[in-house]
Amino acid sequence: MLAASVARERGLALHVFHVHHGLHAQADEWAHIASCLAERLGLPFVQTRVTVDTSDGRGIEAAARVARYAALADMARAAGVRHILLGHHQDDQVETVLLRLLRGAGLDGVGGMAAQSRLDGIDYLRPWLTVPRSRIQEYLREYGPALAPGYVAVSDPSNLDTRYARGALRGDVLPAIERTWPGYRSTLERFARLATESAEVLREVAAADLQAVRERVPPYDDCLRVSALLGLSEARQILVLRLWLAEHGLTMPSEARLLELQRQLQRAARDRQIVLQHEAVHVRRFRDWLVIDRAGDRPGDRSGEDGGAAADAAGIVWTGGTDIRIDSHGGTLQFLSAAQGIDPEWLRGGPLSIAWRRGRERLKVGPATPSRSLKNLYQERGIPSWERERLPLVYRGDILIYAAGLGIDARVPQTEPGIRLNWVADRPGATVVS
Repeated sequence: MLAASVARERGLALHVFHVHHGLHAQADEWAHIASCLAERLGLPFVQTRVTVDTSDGRGIEAAARVARYAALADMARAAGVRHILLGHHQDDQVETVLLRLLRGAGLDGVGGMAAQSRLDGIDYLRPWLTVPRSRIQEYLREYGPALAPGYVAVSDPSNLDTRYARGALRGDVLPAIERTWPGYRSTLERFARLATESAEVLREVAAADLQAVRERVPPYDDCLRVSALLGLSEARQILVLRLWLAEHGLTMPSEARLLELQRQLQRAARDRQIVLQHEAVHVRRFRDWLVIDRAGDRPGDRSGEDGGAAADAAGIVWTGGTDIRIDSHGGTLQFLSAAQGIDPEWLRGGPLSIAWRRGRERLKVGPATPSRSLKNLYQERGIPSWERERLPLVYRGDILIYAAGLGIDARVPQTEPGIRLNWVADRPGATVVS
């Protein structure tokens, strides 16, 4: 009602959006009251019904919040609206701060709700975060009948339902706190403001530290120099890791997982592989760099450095085309023209097979060099062990003719011009292969 009055004074367009969650028996009644209020105020009214999905285990309150903001964004975009006013007040802020404290949030979390935030291209404004609920209720009682005749404010019964964390705070915990500390709202609201300021300072420190330790290392792109990272204090190392992961669009790992990654970096030898699996990526150490690996595990069965099961694609016949799709290995084998390469007639003379490494394979990379183990060749090429597991081998009969990432065997019959083989993975890793 107050927003409608201000909008009329300033000539601003105002819309009323209502999200129907369908979670309470009174939901239809609340939607009708909201519609009537908009009509009394002479404002356009839009309603969206949502389905609250709790299948991911995050709880009904969190699931309803996600559905609500998605619906608000959809209605805003359809109406050409860029700013949404929310009714969160000081009591909501206090509850949010306490809930986050009890759930173990850091300074970023306990800062509470921001007065202005952006989500999915929409700016959300919370002008009442310093205003207590009681003052808003007093305003409604005094001025509501004049601004919107017949309007009666409603109360959500779940607000005091102790089955929910926020309901337990409102019904049991906060009344007990108020009896001893009647000014707790202002105190916690001030704490939230100071926590937000402190978190901003820490973000600035983390950004400066990240800039100092990150490196663009082709072909691995955005990496952290481990030796430089370990030169920071332990607390600043954690800040850098959090910011780095966030800049790659990843949610924060638990504190325990971050501390484990930090512990491995501090204690492990330089050449030891370190892995932290998080969401769909792996955080790995390669030499003195920390790398984000998004390619995941290779298709088919896995095999280790020195043996194990391998999924093979056998009976492949090249008939002169430029590429052959290999679904079992998740990629395409290309047959490219080259100034010198494999004799095309010899290549057509028998079926080919694609296999993963089993261990102890050897390749002769030049006519004047002896055959050497693939492991040593990959190490010299700077291809880390996790990338080697994704690079298939091409055989004709029992003869290894091509190793992805290294090239063809020099003993294979060659001509000028000839054929150069090239492996293109569906989900390439950081390594640039031959």
